Amino acid sequence: MRLSGLAAVLALLLSACSNAPGGSPAASNGASPSGGGIVAEVASYQLVADHPGRLIVALLAADNRWLSFGTVQMSFAFLGDGKASPPPGIKVAATSAKFLPIPGTPSGAGKAPTLTEPADGRGLYGVEPITFPAAGYWRVTSSGRMGDGTPFSADAAFEVLAKATLPQPGDKALASDNAVIGTPDTPPAAIDSRAATEGHIPDPELHRISIADALRAHEPALVVFSTPVYCVSRFCGPITDLVASLSHKYADRAAFIHVEIYRDFEANQLNDTARDWLQTPSGDLREPWVYLIGADGTILDSWDTMVTRGELEAALKELPVRH
Repeated sequence: MRLSGLAAVLALLLSACSNAPGGSPAASNGASPSGGGIVAEVASYQLVADHPGRLIVALLAADNRWLSFGTVQMSFAFLGDGKASPPPGIKVAATSAKFLPIPGTPSGAGKAPTLTEPADGRGLYGVEPITFPAAGYWRVTSSGRMGDGTPFSADAAFEVLAKATLPQPGDKALASDNAVIGTPDTPPAAIDSRAATEGHIPDPELHRISIADALRAHEPALVVFSTPVYCVSRFCGPITDLVASLSHKYADRAAFIHVEIYRDFEANQLNDTARDWLQTPSGDLREPWVYLIGADGTILDSWDTMVTRGELEAALKELPVRH
């Protein structure tokens, strides 16, 4: 099992190559530095051809500062399947991408893109919805001008799948009996990794019912898959905290559920629910993920890597009030 996180990817960016041996585009997300010394990395975990999705891109400098705030321009090129020259005429229109701040980071409203220390600004640039018409490898070029007038441009290669490998909106949710408070023979840290350091399971409102419980009760559910202690990208903790805070405000709209990734981190043992939902056929497992499940058991929406309060609140407000 390989557990991937954004920070682990970014740590390799400056030495990464966007092409695999033989000149084929890399199967995994790849980045290359360009004008302004900025490096790009596509942080979307699953993009599927002819299916509206969410493209998110991280932009940062060699000194580990993040590009934050404002908007950037994104243009796209189809690179083909890595085996032959791409056919002509497959295009996606250029568009602008807005800054999506990690929970706890200011939105920077009105600011131009700015290089910030991680403590002062951290987030990604996103476009949603966006549809790629062909499976294979694509390149995104993110460009713009910083507040001090410095131009920047950075390329990243990424893969668009012919078919989804993970649950996506429109699918029926898996009826998973994830561990909750009181589940027999389950260590507290297997329910929430923070229990290993805090001595108790935090946010009990996220650990009272399972996904299967919510489905049986025909209750909508907002489910966050994350490992707050062991998350490589350090996005899991803030996103889990965000879901917990929303659980109080929108308790009349949905059930709120946290699924810990690891049964036993030291033994590299996954929880069954995390494996069933998130592990790809290649063995990759990337997190965090947030899924919104409707009362009829259909996945209404999903957010990989990162999600903002505004995005989740807008989705929750679309649900009817439960009586």
